[in-house]
Amino acid sequence: MAADPVLQIEGMSVVYDSTQGPLTALTKLDLEIGKGEFVAVLGPSGCGKSTLLRVISGLLPISAGTARISGEPIKGPRKDVGIVFQQPTLLPWRTVRDNVLVPIRAQRLPIQNYLAEADRLLELVGLGKFASHLPRELSGGMQQRAGIARGLIHDPAVLLMDEPFAALDALTRER
Repeated sequence: MAADPVLQIEGMSVVYDSTQGPLTALTKLDLEIGKGEFVAVLGPSGCGKSTLLRVISGLLPISAGTARISGEPIKGPRKDVGIVFQQPTLLPWRTVRDNVLVPIRAQRLPIQNYLAEADRLLELVGLGKFASHLPRELSGGMQQRAGIARGLIHDPAVLLMDEPFAALDALTRER
């Protein structure tokens, strides 16, 4: 057990309503992650990995048990959690830079304070020259890298990544 856990999950279950009746995605899950820990969740397709990340990010409610970040129950999206989805989910009408800044707008933070950081992150992921482009002008791997920059823009205490490198080529993934 972590001395000062950032994430605590106790007896958590998630049950979806489906056309075929209740579908249990996670059942009686216990998990504790401490500050600075890097944790990978492995399992076959459909075992609940993405469901777990959606719960931690506050995008999906739990059916039973408890889930807390820094001692506070997860009741919805949180400012201290960043997420990189399996698919980049970029807004097609916004530039790459504006897509990176979406979490800043959602949190109603001053955009001007984050423009330099957005540009730094785009350089970091190799998209500095594409900041003013639209997502349709990027390859799938480039779009995914923009999604990674978006997950980092607000320097979250917890960063969730749902197969973020699957769309990247082997050389980029390694870098």
